[in-house]
Amino acid sequence: MEQINNLSKVVNKNRKLFWTIIITYIAIFVGCAAFPIFPQYTGYSNIILHLANAVYITPLMLVALLGKGEAIKAYSVSFISLLIGMICRYLIEFGEVSNSVNFTIANIVSFLVILPLIYTLTYYLYSRKIN
Repeated sequence: MEQINNLSKVVNKNRKLFWTIIITYIAIFVGCAAFPIFPQYTGYSNIILHLANAVYITPLMLVALLGKGEAIKAYSVSFISLLIGMICRYLIEFGEVSNSVNFTIANIVSFLVILPLIYTLTYYLYSRKIN
């Protein structure tokens, strides 16, 4: 996949900037704004958003930043970024009813287990295709 190699070349020129972008993207957009995976009232729009994100955006950026063979690091980066985003979401909505609805054990565990595993799996599949 030549596109991944081209993306890696662009990213390697500005590594600090792209690290900041990917961590901020995962933390704010995914961890804060798109929590939980299975929302109680909004239907399936979050699931479609997470699928598009988990299959394309985040893993490609992780492959471009990390290269091959860094699955543990990819898992760690995605897990910590998601955790930071969830903490921000909790603090933003502190005292609201939505916290008691969204921050259940099932939602928290599914979010912090399922998404990093999907990111890591798709990272691994993409990283096998680069030189």
